[in-house]
Amino acid sequence: MSASRTGPPSVQDRLHAEFRLIRANVSGVHGSVVATSDGFLVAHDVPDLDSTDIAALLAATRSLASRGAVITGRGQFREVITRGSLGYVAVYAAGDSAIVGVIGDAELNVAMLHYRVHDIIMRITAYASEFRRWTSPDPASQAAQPGQAAQPTPTAQPGQAAQPTPTAQPGRAAQPTPTAQPTPTAQLGPTSRRGSATQQSPAALPVRRRGR
Repeated sequence: MSASRTGPPSVQDRLHAEFRLIRANVSGVHGSVVATSDGFLVAHDVPDLDSTDIAALLAATRSLASRGAVITGRGQFREVITRGSLGYVAVYAAGDSAIVGVIGDAELNVAMLHYRVHDIIMRITAYASEFRRWTSPDPASQAAQPGQAAQPTPTAQPGQAAQPTPTAQPGRAAQPTPTAQPTPTAQLGPTSRRGSATQQSPAALPVRRRGR
């Protein structure tokens, strides 16, 4: 008797089953990638390529192609094919929140791909509601984790007042600038001292005449 299953297959198991169908029905397929519309990787079967970068590229391709379709009045984005010297990259919209990318060799039959992938894209669109956990960044990489306050900036730490600038320290009057010092011309000279009579020059004294 075969062992009973503990539950339905996971969304990644279902996606990998769809990847195998694409390979089996279309010749020249190198691999496939499923990502969210904001560029988070969900599943792939291209171990020889950087699947994380490809997921981000699929989101950027969809964004640019969608804008081109809207500007030219062609409606909503459905698919776009990029042909290179060594093969193809096909990008399909799987609803509003998911993207499917199919990477093909130079021998890829593009017409057969379009024909065979239609039903697969529809099924992946139905799975897209289960992609929510891939759309949120890892909580461990967040700057402010749950239960932990955000770190204050060095300029103003909690419980400590901001440091005053040297030009105006609290509790001390501002130091006068050197230009506020009295100039030497305001000092009293030796000919005019406080508390003593003003000296007169001999020419200013009256001349007394002697009586005869």
